[in-house]
Amino acid sequence: MLHTKRQLDPPHVFHYPFGKLDYSDKPRMIMDWFIAKANNPSLDPYSFSQFYHDSVLMTDANKLTKNHDHKIRGFDFDTDTAYHMDATLFGEYLKNNICLPAGLTHIVDNVTDIKVDENGRIKQVLTESGQTLEADLYIDCTGFKSLLLEQTMGVDFISFNDTLLNDSAIATVIPYVDRDYEMECVTSCTAIESGWVWNIPLWNRIGTGYVYSSKFATEEQAEQEFRNHLKSANMRIPGQIERANNAKFKHIKIKHGVHKRSWEKNVVGIGLSMGFIEPLESTGLMLTHEGIIKLVHAIQLRNGVVTQFDIDSYNFAFFDQITQFKDFISMHYALSTRADTPYWQHVSENITYSQKMNNYEPSIYNPYVTMAYNTFQAKSYATEGSGIIYIAAGMGYNCVNKTHADFLSHRFGENATQTDTTWEIWKDHKNQVLEHLKTLPTHHEFLRQTIYK
Repeated sequence: MLHTKRQLDPPHVFHYPFGKLDYSDKPRMIMDWFIAKANNPSLDPYSFSQFYHDSVLMTDANKLTKNHDHKIRGFDFDTDTAYHMDATLFGEYLKNNICLPAGLTHIVDNVTDIKVDENGRIKQVLTESGQTLEADLYIDCTGFKSLLLEQTMGVDFISFNDTLLNDSAIATVIPYVDRDYEMECVTSCTAIESGWVWNIPLWNRIGTGYVYSSKFATEEQAEQEFRNHLKSANMRIPGQIERANNAKFKHIKIKHGVHKRSWEKNVVGIGLSMGFIEPLESTGLMLTHEGIIKLVHAIQLRNGVVTQFDIDSYNFAFFDQITQFKDFISMHYALSTRADTPYWQHVSENITYSQKMNNYEPSIYNPYVTMAYNTFQAKSYATEGSGIIYIAAGMGYNCVNKTHADFLSHRFGENATQTDTTWEIWKDHKNQVLEHLKTLPTHHEFLRQTIYK
């Protein structure tokens, strides 16, 4: 779950939860909240996610349950939870428990040269230890370097810096002060001066980092902004000066964009070597997963027979997917009302996020067109499973104004009293859930009882 905080007065916060929307006692389904908001403009935008997901109330209270009694409506523990994991340890686990037992040969070496045949296909990879490695298909996992796909095969790189400015990051780990309180069951993202900070609580430490734009902050300025954040009220336990001052920072340069083709001849780029957007919403992990799944499918589709049509289809599908993800991430900035620093003023006022608004191309997948059109047409911003709807509502957008609300109520054969009744029913249910949450263990306690016994 992504829980994003923006430091405004009042703060703009949205929660992008897992699970299905709960329409119990909501006769107008996705429109119920928007109609209620139109009738009551002071309604907290954050309540949208709470209104449709009991799990948001649960994570707000930092509680967790397997929910066998179904008292948290719409929450299935098996499908609606994910775990924060140490990526290095997870990679070692996959290697030792999945790959090596399946017969994989793991070679640790440095590439010194790459031989290409007369058709432009990679023929051999030479290593520092003197090995010559030959294969039918080469997977480029060399990160932003893109040694095989870009440097050897010459595939052009398309930058995303026209709309996404964050090209730098600072990463660190900090110890817990109060593990039971600080171990949240969400990924928390907080906007600060020149970007945003992620907070990922692992079992034995907190992983945190600052994603920012080098156009608006030097490395030294970014470090100071990040340390100030680590001491501030943005943290669950503020005022931890020693912890913030002792944090060791690692600086990372981000190459955001995508290669024109992910699969070129006998080379397939997976992960950063193919493309990257930025850390927000963990799209990097998702795109790595999707790249692997699509590649396996292409190979298995006709028992190992792969033609140029299959390669072209793979490239089309992947390019479309990453550009749609890029638009989704851009919406986090496009919808912001923040303008209290040069960075936030620029991203919220000076960037044209979609040229398609100027040259309209109807598409159910384009979030800019969807937002621009539906904000004034009394329709929800996206399909019910789309994250845009949570971001838009949390940022203060309402696709229904008072006139639309009156019209919709009339169309549904209802009146404002019935809208109030729906809201009162939900508030009663909310109070019942809050009482139930008092009986549940904290996130930390739940993990200790079920995993780290």
